[in-house]
This record gives sequence, structure tokens and C-alpha cells, in this order.
Amino acid sequence: MYLKSIEIENYKCFWRSQKAVLEHGFNLFIGVNNSGKTTMLEGLELTSNVNQPHRSHKNLLTFGAQSDGDSRFTTTLSTDVNELRRVCGNDFYIPMPVPQGESFHSSIEGSQDLFLRLLADQRVTIGLESVGQIQSCSYETVVGKSPNSTRNTNGGHPVFALRLLYKDWSSSMPEPNLQNFSGLSLQIGTVREAFLPYIYRFSAQRRPSGESQNQGVAILDRDATNLPFCINHLQTNDADGHRILCKLVNRIFPSVKWVQAPPVPNTNFFRLQCLPVAPEGRRSDLAIQMSSMGSGIGNVIAMLYVVLTSRYPQVIAIDEPNSFLHPRALRELLQIFATEGAQHQYILTGHSADVLTAVNPNLITLFEFDGACTTIKQVNSKDIALLRSGLSDLGIRMTDLHGRDRVLWVEGQTEEIVLPDLLRHFCPELAAGIAVLRVEHTGAFEKRGIDPKEVANIYKRLTESSALVPPMVAILLDSELRSSAACAKLEADSNGALRFLKLTMLENYLLVPDAITAVLNDLKELVSLEQVTAALEIAKKNSEGGANILKQVFSSLSDARHEFKKTRDAPRIVSWILLNSPHELLELGNFLREIVGLNIKSSNEK
Repeated sequence: MYLKSIEIENYKCFWRSQKAVLEHGFNLFIGVNNSGKTTMLEGLELTSNVNQPHRSHKNLLTFGAQSDGDSRFTTTLSTDVNELRRVCGNDFYIPMPVPQGESFHSSIEGSQDLFLRLLADQRVTIGLESVGQIQSCSYETVVGKSPNSTRNTNGGHPVFALRLLYKDWSSSMPEPNLQNFSGLSLQIGTVREAFLPYIYRFSAQRRPSGESQNQGVAILDRDATNLPFCINHLQTNDADGHRILCKLVNRIFPSVKWVQAPPVPNTNFFRLQCLPVAPEGRRSDLAIQMSSMGSGIGNVIAMLYVVLTSRYPQVIAIDEPNSFLHPRALRELLQIFATEGAQHQYILTGHSADVLTAVNPNLITLFEFDGACTTIKQVNSKDIALLRSGLSDLGIRMTDLHGRDRVLWVEGQTEEIVLPDLLRHFCPELAAGIAVLRVEHTGAFEKRGIDPKEVANIYKRLTESSALVPPMVAILLDSELRSSAACAKLEADSNGALRFLKLTMLENYLLVPDAITAVLNDLKELVSLEQVTAALEIAKKNSEGGANILKQVFSSLSDARHEFKKTRDAPRIVSWILLNSPHELLELGNFLREIVGLNIKSSNEK
């Protein structure tokens, strides 16, 4: 299960209907304080009964005026037939459209036909709506969309539902039967009860419990009140999983070496503790109780428990994580989510876009409050590279630096946008801690009378002048027309502070026909792989430097409708290669690993 969208109308700061579409992976809500980010997360309660109409000078034109209409919440989630069976049991219903015509009736043959259609396309979209005190739900399948079924029997519509009855869990085929039910039989509470346990929401205000009783089932509840019992159960029944959890907690909080939840003597309770020394030190007397530690550690332990133990996709929302996690800790946590918890859906709220440097969000939702009401804008994954460029132009730099371990200075804006993606792919061990920023006046390194070592030291001193600016990895530049000997001399004269790409420039690594074809097709230029390959060969003969080659290819294949834009198209090409043919960039990836001090990888390694 994953959430597809949350829509709000006439509720708190939302006046006109605002819909936030959600995708798999990371979804980022960004906006100033009181712009509605946390309000939007109320949709995670799956349309709980709320009614607080919007109030502002836009809808209340005179003093003492009253709000018209009720608040409306609509949450849409995506599931399938198999998952419905797993969460609802061997006897459940799927509402159908109102029957029309001879092809849709309640006979055995008709019911079997409906099930076979569902078996071929098992996707089910459930819409949960709350309007004032009235709650309803609808189902959409390959058969069509059912009418809303309301809990209010007086206003309920007739609902036709396909009942799927399996004899037992070993049965793969049910006995389908189309039936007519009143709205009361398929109330929204049934859906909430089935799917709400798969949705977790963490914040500074939701502090996991430091003690809990034995509850039998080691599934973390939504408020993490049974976290101590869950940790004890993990340590007792899955020692390797517990060690992995402790290792990840230590990666986020280096001062925490071990997490445990021993039983409290003479009670049925377990107490969550953190150890500042490794367990082999046998210093349980140094254990610190969770009740004496910040909410950040408790929330992180709870999140990691969900990520590591959940066998099915979960929805994990973190409200204002910067309010209870240090920037470095947050970046490490998000990196773990991206690798260890890729099956889950994440929703994060925040005031700034600094988490963009830790993960690649699938969707960014921008909340804008004009003093009266909130509107939202969404940026999808294809446009995130453009957003990064815009944020960089707006001067969002210190958020990139704060909490980082090192800085890698690069040639220009394109490298500043692209290198973080390359580092995340080829250097995941260190990527979260490296900020990538562009240098200025790169020609200064070759001016007569200027010592390259001294110029490089300007940037080195910059990183050493403030505790907010981390140490420098290197200054990575294009080799351009410099000879190998000239590059080697500049590197030596700067004591390794200057490094040069092996190829002429970054764009020379991007001359991959399949990737260029995909990007041109994205720009609505319907070109074939053969056309791109031929254009590349011609451009390589007539131009020097990867950027000029790509400009010629884009121009010739689009009849000059599209020119190659480095900050727009280079990130798209890199993203395509990393997703589809990462071996094409292995040489560049190994060069980056060398720069940051990691061992190079062979073509057989991931």
C-alpha cells in the first residue's frame, strides 16, 4: 500500500481545494512556518472526522461573517487484491460500479467474470473522504469506480460489492459473489482499521515510550508506545537484525554504541536503554535510559525498527525532522532509508531544501501562505535538477554546508548540480557528508606570476576559517586544452588540492547515445538511437569538447528548436545513465572514489 494523494478544502489555512500528489520513495513538503505542511499530514489519519472551516478576509468579507460549508479531506491510497486479502482476511468485499447492462449482473458467471478481470489487473485505488461529520469511501478498479459509500445510512447510496470468499489461506481461487449492500456495510472505519497500522508519523512532539509491557506481537504501534518490547523481542529472536539496528543507530549517533531493552525486575515491563560503550565492554552500569535522552534518538530507533522489520511497504512521515535531528544525523538517516528501506514511502516536511543534498526526492511540494490561505505547487523528479539550480542561484549555500564533513569544489554550476548524484551512486559511504560547491575564476590558476598552490590555498583557508565550513576534499576542474603534463604539474604545485578530470570536461563522459536519445525524446523530439549515434559521430569530427558536441547534436536533431542547456540537460543525461547503464560512468566514478579516499571498484561490483 502507498498513498497516492491528499486533498484538502476549506480546512484551517486551506480555502480552495489543494491536492498534494504523492509517489513512491521520498516526498518532500517545503514551506515556512504555519504554511500548512503539518495540516496536510492530518490526511495520514485517513480522513479522520474533522471540521474546522477556513477563516480569513478572503472568505469572510465582513466582520462577524460565518464560514460557508464544511471542511473536506480526501485521501487516496493504492493497494491491490492480494494486499486486501492479506489485511482483511479470507472474506472481504470490493465495491463495484452500479451494474449496467447484461454484461454486469449478480449471476455466478457474471461474478466469476468480474473476478477474472480483477485477477488480470489487481490494482485497487481507495478514496477516503470526510465532509464535515460525513465520511465515505469509493473503490476504483479495472472494472470502474464505485459510488461513494457513506457511514450515514440515511444518506447512503446502494453499493454493489464483489464478495471474495477463500476457503483458507492455501486457496488461490475464491468463490466470487456480487451482492447489494447498504452504505453501512462498507463504512470507512473498515478501511481505516485495515490500513492505518501501515502508516507511521514521527515528530518532536511524538516521543516513543521509554517503558512498555509485553504485548505478544512485536509490531510497532503507530505511536511507538511499545518500542521497548519490540527492541527486546528483536534482540531475543533476531540477534543479527538487532546488531544491524545498533550499527545503524551508531552511524547516525556516534555516541550510541548499543541499544537494548532489558526487562524491569519484578514487573512485566521492558526499559529501553542506550550504551555509550560496545556490549563487549560489559558496562551495563553506564546504560542511559531513553526517558533521559532526547526525542531524536527514540524516534530514530523507532523508524529504523520499522524499516528493518517490516515485510511489507509502509508509509513513514517525519514532521520537521530538523527540529529534533542534527543536519548530519538527518542526512545519514535518509541515506539509510534510501538503501535499507527502499520499499517504503516517505513524506518529510521542512523549512528548507537541505534534504535535497541527501536524497533524490520523487516529488517536492512547495507550500506558499499569502497571509490568508495556502496554495501548493509541486515539482516532479524530472524538474528537480532545475529546482536545485534555482535554489543555488538564490544563495542556499550554508544549508548545504552545515553539518557536512567536507567540501568538494568543482568547475561550475553544472558540476555543482551533477556531482552530488554521482557521489551518491559511486561513493555512498561518504556522499552524505560531502558538499559540492562551484569555484570562481578558474582561469586564475594559470595566470603568470600567480602560484597555483597559493590560489588553491585561498579555498583551503576558506574551509578552515569557520567552524561552519568543513575541510576541503579538492578542487576538481576540467582538463580542457591542458596537456597531461600540465595537469600533473598543477596538481603537484598545489599539493594535490587541484585535481583534473581525465577527459576534457564533464560533458565528455556524457556522450552516451541511449541517454541522449531518451533526453531528446523527453523534450518531444522523436529521434531514434540510430539518428543520435550518427549525429554524435559527425559532431565529434567537427567539434571539440563534450559540451560543444552535445550542442551540435541537439541543434541538428531538433532543427535548432532545442539547444543543449548544460544545467538542464546534463543532469538528465546523468540520471538516465545512473539508472540504466551506470557502467558507462564507472571510470568517472572510480576517479571520484580516488579523490575522496576510497578504493576503486571493478566493473563487476555494484
